[in-house]
Amino acid sequence: MSSSGTGATPPTIPCPDCGAPNPATAEACAECHHPLAPAGSESIARPLRRPPRDEADRSPATVATWGYRPFGSRGGSGSSVPSWLWAAIGLFALGSVLVTAIQIANAPKPIAVPNASKEQLSRAESLSVLLRADSAAVGANVALGNLYYDTGNFALAVPYYRRALSVDPSLIDVQVDLGVSYHNDGQSELAREVLEEAVRRRPDHAVARFDLGIVYHQLGRAEDARRELTRARSLEGPPEMMAVIDQLLARMEGKAPTGTLPPEHPPLDVPKAP
Repeated sequence: MSSSGTGATPPTIPCPDCGAPNPATAEACAECHHPLAPAGSESIARPLRRPPRDEADRSPATVATWGYRPFGSRGGSGSSVPSWLWAAIGLFALGSVLVTAIQIANAPKPIAVPNASKEQLSRAESLSVLLRADSAAVGANVALGNLYYDTGNFALAVPYYRRALSVDPSLIDVQVDLGVSYHNDGQSELAREVLEEAVRRRPDHAVARFDLGIVYHQLGRAEDARRELTRARSLEGPPEMMAVIDQLLARMEGKAPTGTLPPEHPPLDVPKAP
């Protein structure tokens, strides 16, 4: 009985390469153009091949059959990123990490000011920022030196006073404070040299003469101390300084009443140069 009914399905054969169904009489696959063996004959055995990348006529099912991998997946020839690019990205990331680490290591540490209040620490930090931008800034050097001076850190005040004076030697008050800082740091000979220079340049500077008299007294030079204190007394100066001079001169002359003597070596920061 013939199979000429209109509802009969024509026979098909699968493609041995991609598996797509084809008419039994087809000589080549309609999908991949692989040669087909006639129905009833032995299939042509061929190794599977990966289709060329430029074959745009591949259907999604066919692409899935060939096992294409998504971008960035591991292994396989389907990756579209060359290995040298990954190496460059890795080196860039490593360089960024190293630069960040170096920046952190080289970041300036917060300035330390022993005995300072919060307000003084904040002021010191602001001044240190200015000095990092311009280490020769006279005003910032003097201000930071004064802050160390006022908190009793005389040794730390010295380099800032010296730097300011190297730029502007006319700052007599700063020179006096430098001499006081040397003395209070135990360097009385340096203090004497600095204060003698200040007195030579400004003979009418009462505070400089007072401080020089104290340094002479500390060094055992009683006559020089009396001379400078007497000259300081003849000049205009802070009332509290004049009171200390009167007591010191009275002690040197043996005329000071009991109980009114100042300390053996009064602090040189009373009074501080204005």
